[in-house]
Amino acid sequence: MPGFNFLFEAFVLLVGLAMAEVLSGFARVLKLRTRRKAGLDGGEAIHIGWLVPMLGLVVILDQSTFFLHMYGFRNLMPFNGGTIMAILLTIGWYYLIASMTFPDEPEDWPDFDEWYWRQKRFIIGGVIGINVVSMIGAGFMATPDVQAEMAAQMTPQMAFLNLFALSVFPAMICLFFAKGRRTNLILLAFMILNPLIYGAMMIGIQQPG
Repeated sequence: MPGFNFLFEAFVLLVGLAMAEVLSGFARVLKLRTRRKAGLDGGEAIHIGWLVPMLGLVVILDQSTFFLHMYGFRNLMPFNGGTIMAILLTIGWYYLIASMTFPDEPEDWPDFDEWYWRQKRFIIGGVIGINVVSMIGAGFMATPDVQAEMAAQMTPQMAFLNLFALSVFPAMICLFFAKGRRTNLILLAFMILNPLIYGAMMIGIQQPG
């Protein structure tokens, strides 16, 4: 299907741009630290801390999970104007989230923790919204035959892992409202480890024999 191939290639390109935005934030931070250590910039050193980098990891891991989730429904996506607009709006939303994860001018933020507290709810709220919208969209695309086929292929191990993966959503909601620095670090760490553990265990289940 040429139309579908075009649609999915556009989807991959847009997701790649959103992921590149987060990676460019990590690159700016690393370059800034290198300049500071070399003594090339005057003034006080910028405190980067853990909150913003961990938030960046959460965003890029969620983008990867979102891509894999939608890839599973690639053959069910109709090629029409509605689908194209939905993809543009969803990935555009993701791009806005990615662009707000790191400050564009790190030198203007002596303490990155302050940036985190200003942007956290926008970013985490956006991630929650995108995941909810994508799950609703996937539910509409999955026909009864597809749902029956997925249920037939579901093993107890896979069902447990899927429940484990879904446990990240309560953590996201808690993070949205959490105010303490330690609580935020714990929730961010869980949201980073959750998809990593899920991916590693899924590889083990899918290996033959």
